[in-house]
Amino acid sequence: MGQDEHAYVARRDLFRLSALVLSVTSAAVALLSMAGSPTWLLTLLSGATASLAVARGIPALFLSIRHDLAAPRHADETDLLASCRIHERTHDVGLLVDPDTHLILDCNHQASHLLRLSKEQLLRHNILELAEQTDPLLELLRQAQEIAGVHHRNIRLRSQNSKILYFEMSAEQLHVQGRPLILLLGQDQTRHAEAESRVLHLAYHDTLTDLPNRTLLTDRVNHALQRSQRSGQHGALLFLDLDNFKRINDSLGHSIGDLLLQELAARLRRTLREEDTISRLGGDEFVVLLEHLGRDPEEADRQIREIAHKIRAALAPAYHLNGHELHMTASIGHVVFPRDGQTMETLLRHADLAMYQAKKAGRDTVTRFHPSMDEIATQRMRVENEIRQALQDGHLELYFQPVLRIQDGRILGAEALLRWRHPHDGLILPDRFLPQIEDGALMLTLADWVLERTCQELATIMATPGMHPPGYIAVNISHQQFHQPDFVSRTRGIIEATGADPHHLLFEITETVIMTNAREARARMLALKELGLRFAIDDFGTGYSSLAYLKQLPADTLKIDRSFVSEVTRDPDDAAIVRTVLGIAGHMGMQVIAEGVEHREQLHFLREHGCTCYQGFLGRPPLDRQAFREELRLGAQLRLVE
Repeated sequence: MGQDEHAYVARRDLFRLSALVLSVTSAAVALLSMAGSPTWLLTLLSGATASLAVARGIPALFLSIRHDLAAPRHADETDLLASCRIHERTHDVGLLVDPDTHLILDCNHQASHLLRLSKEQLLRHNILELAEQTDPLLELLRQAQEIAGVHHRNIRLRSQNSKILYFEMSAEQLHVQGRPLILLLGQDQTRHAEAESRVLHLAYHDTLTDLPNRTLLTDRVNHALQRSQRSGQHGALLFLDLDNFKRINDSLGHSIGDLLLQELAARLRRTLREEDTISRLGGDEFVVLLEHLGRDPEEADRQIREIAHKIRAALAPAYHLNGHELHMTASIGHVVFPRDGQTMETLLRHADLAMYQAKKAGRDTVTRFHPSMDEIATQRMRVENEIRQALQDGHLELYFQPVLRIQDGRILGAEALLRWRHPHDGLILPDRFLPQIEDGALMLTLADWVLERTCQELATIMATPGMHPPGYIAVNISHQQFHQPDFVSRTRGIIEATGADPHHLLFEITETVIMTNAREARARMLALKELGLRFAIDDFGTGYSSLAYLKQLPADTLKIDRSFVSEVTRDPDDAAIVRTVLGIAGHMGMQVIAEGVEHREQLHFLREHGCTCYQGFLGRPPLDRQAFREELRLGAQLRLVE
């Protein structure tokens, strides 16, 4: 079959289909005419028939039939075209409305279907009764009535089942038998609007807890600040940080941690007022925005303390999650606006500083911001920047304090100590700058630097002829460093890179570091001991009453804290503690090092009760690298005065 034949068949089939539709429509017109249907609807159908006929090229014979049907109704061309538009858009909602009474005069099937109302029910409705908001709809009807042409607006209607439907609505005035009516055609945009709403919700809410995120919190705080300025009412931000939450994630997994955060968010919702904003910033950090706390700042502070108390009480009961019973507390810092800041950034920073002070005060407590905290934070930032620069410029050094044998003063080992040679302030001891950075990433950088430089020095000493190498060099390991997941592998990498002998390396860790998670500490210590390292428990006796745990830990040495040694000859309690530690260590085959020995009387007491090693200015002060090497080279011995 050729192209001409194909075209002929297509036109023939189209003609037959159009004729069939025209016949059915004409019959419908006739039936409706006999039934007494409204003129506008007959005109609508007649107009639709004409449109179809013209579009499909129907012969003039069919057009004359359409005109014969329509002629008794006296409909003009404008009515026909308007009616045709309804017929063409049967997938849209079509409503014919009286602009004066706002009554629905007629509707199409789609309107009945979407609004969940029968045609009879719709015809008894005022269109404004279906509007979710009446003002936009009234404005659209007014425009269509007063200004010629088609007008558009987004309109929300409420269906019979109370679902909100979103329409892109057009309105146009038409005349039926000389009567002005408003034709409303609405394209259903509900799915698109709901999807857009979901995307918008995700942009402003935390996906885990469904609480407002930082973006939404910022917006609400900014509006709260404006309201506070107008009304004189105080508001507040409470910054919550969960205590030891990381331990739960590390020991039980993130899935349990997520369940805990969700339950905690639910408890906060139940505890706080509906108008309060609860936000999750990320991780285990939450912020609560409070408003309308009164014009008196003292009254505002009182209400904040009361609300903080309720929050702590709500968090206190046990959490039962997948067979685990967990307990959680939070450190809370709070600020009052406008007193403590007039921008979101300032308020959040000050609340964070107050929370940090609550952590330092022992956790599970509430701290109010004070301007001095800002000064401390500024000082911390300055020190941190200077230390970073000192690392780059080579202004950090290692000193070594010898550990001496009491019997003859021979050097048994040494402890590596960090020093900062400041270009203006001279030599700075670590107790002046380490507390400024102990919770930051820079602390880990410094810890790795100390370990690496110590291993380099140990390797150099062991390879230098003519020296009497120490039995070990000790490195202090911080809490943050020891509990890093990759601490063992990082240590192994540093040892291998420097060529240090791990059998001459000793790690000093405090009781607090160990007892934070005794099981994890034991496993980590055993893994490091397999490399050849040894361990000393530093500042023993100052942290926990942990003698019962001592036998479970693979430690080699105990170090008696200087606070006990300094008064050992004058304070009976300190003397009893020192004797007890020496006795237990002796039974367990552990070496004991007494710290801070400065007087001969202290040394005599220690020797008399079985202590074999000590550190202190009575023996040697901390030495720089060259002085320490010289001591080892000469094999100097401390001459004790009996």
